[in-house]
Amino acid sequence: MKHFCQFVAILFFGGISLNASAQNSKHLKVGVLLPFFTDTSSTMGQKQISQAALDYYAGLRLAAEALNEWKISVDFRVWDLQKMDDSELEQLPKSAEFRALDIFIGPLTQKPVDLIASNLPNTRFLWVSPLATLKLPKAVQNINFFGHDSVRIKGLVNQLKQEFPEHSFHLVVDKKDVSQLTYYKKALKNQKISFTEHQLSGSKLNPKLPNKNENILLINVGTSSFTRLAQFQYVSKKADSYIIGDLSWYDQLTASEEIDETRIIYPSMNYISGTDSQALEFTHKFIKKERAEPSKFAFQAYDQLFFLGAHYANNGGIDLNKLPNASYSGLINTYKFRNTGNTIFVNQGVRLIRQEKIELQALETQEPQK
Repeated sequence: MKHFCQFVAILFFGGISLNASAQNSKHLKVGVLLPFFTDTSSTMGQKQISQAALDYYAGLRLAAEALNEWKISVDFRVWDLQKMDDSELEQLPKSAEFRALDIFIGPLTQKPVDLIASNLPNTRFLWVSPLATLKLPKAVQNINFFGHDSVRIKGLVNQLKQEFPEHSFHLVVDKKDVSQLTYYKKALKNQKISFTEHQLSGSKLNPKLPNKNENILLINVGTSSFTRLAQFQYVSKKADSYIIGDLSWYDQLTASEEIDETRIIYPSMNYISGTDSQALEFTHKFIKKERAEPSKFAFQAYDQLFFLGAHYANNGGIDLNKLPNASYSGLINTYKFRNTGNTIFVNQGVRLIRQEKIELQALETQEPQK
């Protein structure tokens, strides 16, 4: 475990890696408000949300164990949202336990946020929305780990500009789903990136791509992953051109033998690698403790608390204004925080997933002995 923590701290945080100053014992008080309870009358949807909350909390506990290796003890105070009515939520911020928190995580919907916020006293904690985009109160420092699509698209365009500064950008748009098109256009214009817009009709782009020799990016907006094959002809003959998938592609991915997957880049908020040694070690520890496979919610919780714990240790408190302007990679998440107000932060980090090309070697066979 010690080697695992050292590796993750260096890889994960770069400029905010846990250092010698973090070796003095520190105590982090974390409050968690999530919907855990279900019974026989619960709907299937409620049971799925409850299981996600339980997995998330299990991931938090594993992150606490990892932080303990760095002399950071995490004390949890857990409230079950399913067992609290409106009046209890209104009284929650007045309790001594609540006021003593360093980090408050949850809930998942806006109504309980508003009930708590309406009675929020002066406090110093960081309010975290871990799995949903919520409007959190400006009275406290707060962060949405999963921002609105407009934020994710802004992060994606920023990464593409950095990685492909010499490429030409072309939007491939599904005319039946243009809900995200405005966000892409605004992000590209803000980055001063020129682009053209095309619709895919059968295997043809309309209008046609400009007849130039430059390398291209085909950025998909609302299209299906099944359109990869039709688009592949436009990038296959260019040495350094790529199809950039829609934000939904990685979750609906299907294999296709006719496509060179090294030419497809999949933007994703979460990426669990089946070969990454750290993700595999986390899975092993989770199974050993929980007797079940970890879902993405367990990974998300681990990344979030480990990140905040390291920041807390290095700064003696939580002040996201002190974060370096850099991206941080966890087990499955990429974090790049943007300040949208004096106390309001949102994560616009997007992970760009690329499939590696696998060269198959011919098997050597021994000749039969005579």
